[in-house]
Amino acid sequence: MKTWIKLAGTGMLAAAALCSAAAALGGIAGTEAAAPEAPAGKLDWPTGAEDAEFFLREFNGCVAVFAAGESSPMTTTGIDVRSLREADRALLLSGLPCADRDEVLTLLEDLGS
Repeated sequence: MKTWIKLAGTGMLAAAALCSAAAALGGIAGTEAAAPEAPAGKLDWPTGAEDAEFFLREFNGCVAVFAAGESSPMTTTGIDVRSLREADRALLLSGLPCADRDEVLTLLEDLGS
C-alpha cells in the first residue's frame, strides 16, 4: 500500500511538472514577434517627436524641460549633462521626447540617479 501511494504521488508531481513545462514553453512561443530593430545610429523611442508634449534637452550645461515647439526652457534642473553617460548626452542633443508630465518626471529621475 505504501508503494502505491508513493507511485501515485510521484505520478502527480510528474504530471504537474509536465503541465508547468508546457505552459512555460507555450508562453515563450506565444510571445509577440520581436519588433524590427532601429537603423544604426537611430533609437526607437516610444514617443515620437510629433506626439511629444515636452522635450528634455541640454541648456547651459544642465538638463532642461522644454514645451513642444518652444525654444526657451520651462524649467532647468541641477543635472549636469557632463555627468551623464554618452548615450544619454546624445539623446539630449537631439531632444528627448516625452508624451506627458509623468514621463518627464520618470526620465528626470532616471537621469538624476
